[in-house]
Amino acid sequence: MIQSRININLRLNELKVRAKELLTSEIGLEMRSKRPIEVESVFGNIKGNYGVRRFLLRGLEKVAIEWGLYSVAHNMRKMAAVIG
Repeated sequence: MIQSRININLRLNELKVRAKELLTSEIGLEMRSKRPIEVESVFGNIKGNYGVRRFLLRGLEKVAIEWGLYSVAHNMRKMAAVIG
């Protein structure tokens, strides 16, 4: 006979309530309204248009440097588009 055990995390419900309060607060609503236009378009552009799907290097420090290079290249492309 197989016995099953169900574990209930009571703290999880508290954290869900707190997260909902933060997301529906005045500041949370303002921040969520800015998110799609500020950040996700940049990630989508770098991933979709320039084919960056994986980091070539390993390790947090090296990945941070690699992402910094991608970010600089993205900003330079934006500046070139405005100038040119």
